[in-house]
Amino acid sequence: MEKKKWAFVNSENVESFVCGDAYSSKMLTGDEMAGMQVININEGTLKPGSRTGGGAHDEVEIYYIVDGEGDVWLDEDRIPVKSGDIIVIPPHVFHWIDNTKSSKPFVLFTLWHRQEDNEVYHERLKAWGTSVKNADGEYTQKRMQGK
Repeated sequence: MEKKKWAFVNSENVESFVCGDAYSSKMLTGDEMAGMQVININEGTLKPGSRTGGGAHDEVEIYYIVDGEGDVWLDEDRIPVKSGDIIVIPPHVFHWIDNTKSSKPFVLFTLWHRQEDNEVYHERLKAWGTSVKNADGEYTQKRMQGK
């Protein structure tokens, strides 16, 4: 059995993919960066005073709220959320995030079983030709050297 090499990422080294005027997304983990199939984790940031357009998917999506407070809507249900909350969104549930009442960015991790289940993954490939961009290709090496 071949032993796989570990992978390391820090959000500060991942370039944001801008999705419209209010939302940006960073692909933190995916098959390409890990060199194997992994759970897809994205860091999303929603600007203060804005909301997402919403959507529904064929697969489960999980939200982990990293920073901020706002409302997540699941079909007709409003869920007030804050840092540390986790929401499991079943397939085919229309969901969106409301950050219109806040003066701070709303930051969350979105988790997917497979990167291909996330529409933004495909948008990145189309726009960038790759699923992730790092600001510094030597970031991991520098961090391991304590720089």
